[in-house]
Amino acid sequence: MRYNTPMALSWGERRKYTYVAVGIFILLLLAWGAYATFFSTQPTCFDAKQDGNEQGIDCGGSCSLICPNQATQPTVAWARTFLTATSSAGTGQINTYTAAAYIQNTNVGAGAHNVAYSFELFDANNDLVVEKDGVTDLPPLATIPIVEPNISAGQRTVTHALFAFSSLPSWVKVPQDAIPPVEVTNQALSPDGSRLSLTLQNNTVKDASNLTVVGVLFDANGAALAASKSLVASLPHKSSQDVVFTWPLGTPGVVRAEITVLPSF
Repeated sequence: MRYNTPMALSWGERRKYTYVAVGIFILLLLAWGAYATFFSTQPTCFDAKQDGNEQGIDCGGSCSLICPNQATQPTVAWARTFLTATSSAGTGQINTYTAAAYIQNTNVGAGAHNVAYSFELFDANNDLVVEKDGVTDLPPLATIPIVEPNISAGQRTVTHALFAFSSLPSWVKVPQDAIPPVEVTNQALSPDGSRLSLTLQNNTVKDASNLTVVGVLFDANGAALAASKSLVASLPHKSSQDVVFTWPLGTPGVVRAEITVLPSF
């Protein structure tokens, strides 16, 4: 019995088949690229639908936005109002107040931008004296003080305040290295509570900017007696800056001061 032995391909035929294979491979690559470009889109955090590893529409997973059902809303620990200045005008005395509130944020490593709020200031009869609206960022801190200074009550006397958010915060993840740590040193409070000084130190290699420094004075029972804030526009790396708060009317009964540095993010 005889078997036919396959004839070996010539060099020219092998080259032809190689060219054909390469051509087919290139055509497949081009077809895949066209499909990916025109018929398929990669999931993003801004396409108004839930895709990829998102846990909601454009939130959760690798998105910076935290899904509303996974975030807790901030709570108000306390809200106070403080008389900061009096002046004579016409037939009466004009009273100026500062309103302050401590906000608790339990969303670890998360902050919110452009959150609207309002302070309502009342007299002893629980009648509304004045309402002050504002907008603030809530940085990734557990306790966030919000201070609204220079609120004129006219000739009326304010006894208490209420604080409320006018809109629900949209929480976003804030990388830890996005905020340079700033240290508070050389804190000094005058015995009469009229002056509080401190030094901000940026010992990192990153510049810090738009820092809001808040000082709150407390009595022996932990009740707030006064509050003020100051904006530090720039604190370059390896630098320091002094900050001073003053309360011309003094703060009788003050025993301690609490400083909070609110970073931009």
